Amino acid sequence: MNNNVDFSTMPATYIVCWNNNCPLKDNCLRYLGSTHVLKDRIVPSVNLNLVRPETGTCQMQRPVRKVRVAWGLKHIYDNLTARKKDAIYSQIHYGIGNTTYYHYYNERKPMSPEVQQYIRNVFAQHDIMEPVEFRRYEEVIDW
Repeated sequence: MNNNVDFSTMPATYIVCWNNNCPLKDNCLRYLGSTHVLKDRIVPSVNLNLVRPETGTCQMQRPVRKVRVAWGLKHIYDNLTARKKDAIYSQIHYGIGNTTYYHYYNERKPMSPEVQQYIRNVFAQHDIMEPVEFRRYEEVIDW
């Protein structure tokens, strides 16, 4: 599974795990991330005293999982009346927050599946049943 992960996208603040005896390590981003940390970097780490992998579960385990993120909010309002556009824009903008909204709008940050669903729900609340399509989609590791 390690071969499918682009570790250059790992956030600098990502919590890694150094437990190389863990039975879950082969499918755990926290452990795999620790194997790719540069030797001169200081990183947040799992407190190994809290982890009990012998039970077969670990509350800190993060499975290797890809998600479909979306980019671009500019075109989602194109087919709306002015009244609907204003109402939907206001609700989305308020729900996401000003700075984050404009990061999504200007494609500086991808939208998680949860944000995409929130936007689809807002459209549905305003009786817009056509599917909301974002400018582009991408499969990324769910850090």
